[in-house]
Amino acid sequence: MRVWVFILLFCTTFVKAQDAQLSQFYSAPLLINPAFTGNTVQSRFTANYRNQWPEIPNSKAFTTYAFGYDHNFENFNSGVGLSFMKDNVGLAALSTTNIALSYAYRAKITRKVSFKPGIQFGVSNRSIDFSQLTFNDQLQRGGGTSSAEADYAKESRYYMDINAGGMVYTREMWAGVSFHHLNSPDIALLGQGSSKLAMRISMHGGYKIVLKKSIKKKVLSDLTFAANYKHQGPRDQLDFGAYFSYVPVVVGLWYRGIPFKKLDASIPNNEAIVVLLGYKKDGLALGYSYDLTVSKLSAATSGGAHELSASYEFASRKNQNKRRRRSRFMIPCPKF
Repeated sequence: MRVWVFILLFCTTFVKAQDAQLSQFYSAPLLINPAFTGNTVQSRFTANYRNQWPEIPNSKAFTTYAFGYDHNFENFNSGVGLSFMKDNVGLAALSTTNIALSYAYRAKITRKVSFKPGIQFGVSNRSIDFSQLTFNDQLQRGGGTSSAEADYAKESRYYMDINAGGMVYTREMWAGVSFHHLNSPDIALLGQGSSKLAMRISMHGGYKIVLKKSIKKKVLSDLTFAANYKHQGPRDQLDFGAYFSYVPVVVGLWYRGIPFKKLDASIPNNEAIVVLLGYKKDGLALGYSYDLTVSKLSAATSGGAHELSASYEFASRKNQNKRRRRSRFMIPCPKF
């Protein structure tokens, strides 16, 4: 199935202005801030899938896949991680793929406060597959190969990407900032022009309240408030909400938008309400969330967004026995 050229132009503009996003951003820690690298007892695998606006005709608009692995080297106060992300727009006509290596170091400020800086180096590829598009000259002839398709076939560009971030945290709270695309890479396609990818700044934080513990002091229930603000080019976005956990069930409710800031004189900056249902026990975390669109692009016409996440933390028996002690040095952010 092919899509119209104006859909490509719309999607190209959108992706240029804003990176791919996940509602369960804490379930992809290496994508939100490299300072999260190694924030686990020993080792961790993560996987994410997002399907946004599935009801828009002939678009299969936005699909994102992400995978990650990171390891905590406690003896060196360090974490190392590897992440993969692929974002497709419009039947994969426009695609971005990124592979990145990250490193973070933990430093104690006081007995209760730690600081963790992180750095990330990646290689990205951005491409357009013209065989998936329908051009004006094809419509006039009733089909066949377009001259534009023959001229370009498949455009592709590779570029380096550099990200950095930092985090201050205790056992109950965390606050951090990350800077993506520090080198402002050129992502231009179709010719010799230049199109610099704007730096994305993210500020995030939260507070965790323990509601119930077992006799052995193991947390059974907690309530976590969190927020994430992003700014890239002319766009900014705020996500804030809360998670309630009663082992093994997790539920969450989030709002995305900036209600006090309008997109223009008449359009409020409201995007979505996000609901989450999750499972978390013995190192395994599974989550499903749905974005209920509240902007003028209603959920009835766009289909909102469906998102799945999975993570698994594992360690040797020796390190499992040290879990409680090591938890003092871990950022208390959610798993979703």
